[in-house]
Amino acid sequence: MALPVPMIESHPLPAVEDAETEAPASEVQRTKRPSGAHITEGNARLIAFTGMFPCVDAEGLSMLSNRQETRFAPGGELTSIKGTKQRLNKIVRIGALKKTTNMATRVEHYGITDNGIGSAWSFGYTLERPDKLDNLSKSRLTHYQMIAHVAAQFASPQGFFRKSLGVGPVPLDNLVSEKMMRGSFDPVMRKIKAKPTADHRGDFGRWRADVIKSASEAVNAGRLQWSEIVEQRPALLTVGAAQRGDTKLKAVHQHDLTVILDGDRTGPRAKNLLVEIEISKKSWEEYDAIFATLAAELKEGSIYDRAIYFTHGVQISSLLRRVNARGSHGLIESGQLRIFPLLHRDGTPFIFNNRVPVGGN
Repeated sequence: MALPVPMIESHPLPAVEDAETEAPASEVQRTKRPSGAHITEGNARLIAFTGMFPCVDAEGLSMLSNRQETRFAPGGELTSIKGTKQRLNKIVRIGALKKTTNMATRVEHYGITDNGIGSAWSFGYTLERPDKLDNLSKSRLTHYQMIAHVAAQFASPQGFFRKSLGVGPVPLDNLVSEKMMRGSFDPVMRKIKAKPTADHRGDFGRWRADVIKSASEAVNAGRLQWSEIVEQRPALLTVGAAQRGDTKLKAVHQHDLTVILDGDRTGPRAKNLLVEIEISKKSWEEYDAIFATLAAELKEGSIYDRAIYFTHGVQISSLLRRVNARGSHGLIESGQLRIFPLLHRDGTPFIFNNRVPVGGN
């Protein structure tokens, strides 16, 4: 994972041609690749994003770029969903993406292929741990779709959160998925479990606190910059609290998305956002433990500045507010936790099944 670098808008390499897809005929209709079909710079951005956030739909991908001005339409507006679907169908036909339909919602989800990974790399997108549709739980397709949707809004040139959060368009490299965070966390967890020391005793929270402390000391000694902390130690993006006594703070909390904003950080307070997408309801006890953990994390402030919850309807947001109030966590009152509705690109809310299950994501 790299910290802020300019968003890749152009690349000197030529377009790359891809072989025919090897996806099953049940999911992708085989068609002969159109003559001259190739991956363009704009399509490579869509492919790279799909590798980072599988299960994205056409609406999500349509928010990643503005259309060019033509004699028929003005420029500076998001590409249309219909036009994006046409582009995606071409990319599927040449084998860089794969498509599957959620039989419950009829939404078409997209995933990257091996050919697509190679195409993204050739345009300078160094994907970390790209994921494919085949590796994902079918029961969580909508959750993955919503994570990708919110990530696309953060990356969109339209700046969906410029007014509400003061955050403009974010480079793709600054969006870190749960899988990417787990990829950094898992080796650390295996190591500290295999060789527990007197300091952390196999406790990730203690290890994390020690590493944050040593990173701060390195900054003060001139060996590290504040903006480089999570770049050097990406496992710190996973939240965890030391397990002492009967604490209700979570030993490990894996959230859905991190937005890295530390590129211009010059002090001990981080600027990064911790993002959760909630489309089904957890228990009161679980939220209480999460909020206690977030309160401690955001007060310390070395890795995250704010937490953002995206949800739908009134049930989950009401529960979040009540848990915050009854637990005296103070997260919402301080502005350290914000609750936003999941919105389509036109500002209308997503509507899901009225029955909200307990214990989901």
